[in-house]
Amino acid sequence: MTKSNLLEVNNLSIHFPTISGRVEAVAGLSFHLKKGETLGVVGASGSGKSVTCLSIMGLLPKKAKVISGEIAFYKKDGTKLNLLAASSTELQSLRGKEMAMVFQEPMNSLNPVFRCGGQIMEAILLHEKTDKKCAKDKTLQWLARVQLDDPERAFRAFPHQLSGGQRQRVMIAMALACNPSLLIADEPTSALDVTVQRSILNLLKNLRNDW
Repeated sequence: MTKSNLLEVNNLSIHFPTISGRVEAVAGLSFHLKKGETLGVVGASGSGKSVTCLSIMGLLPKKAKVISGEIAFYKKDGTKLNLLAASSTELQSLRGKEMAMVFQEPMNSLNPVFRCGGQIMEAILLHEKTDKKCAKDKTLQWLARVQLDDPERAFRAFPHQLSGGQRQRVMIAMALACNPSLLIADEPTSALDVTVQRSILNLLKNLRNDW
């Protein structure tokens, strides 16, 4: 272990109980991620990639059973926290501010009854000491940074008024708005067509290079 590590997953095993017995979703997984590093996890459908992501974020479904392992996260202040042992309050304070996740289907992540800009503002106001005007300005800056053609329109729009690619850009803006140290992207292009997939991947690559 070194101080430059951001995330350390050690011997992680997660099972799901079923009527016919338990299903092994993750078995003895270990990896380390350094600050500024990009790591890709590859596997067949159902091999535990999403479960691993959810375990890091502290969002595992209640029926999931962590059999073994540790997930160590190094916060911005340098302190180490075992995410598997962290309280719900600790995890909630980390999400958005220290670590964030972009999910496969943005329509399931965005609240359909609130405007997109307001949802990003809410995340900023939750984690940063700022006022509504500054939060709105920062939201518009991020909507422009994720290459939405009309940030003002996207700010005012409800999720259903945007295309799939636009919604995913909104989710990326929301995830990065509070400058987290760790960004997890769980197949962020799988619900998009091929052309839009390429543009989203290029966007993530450019944001990574600028980070």
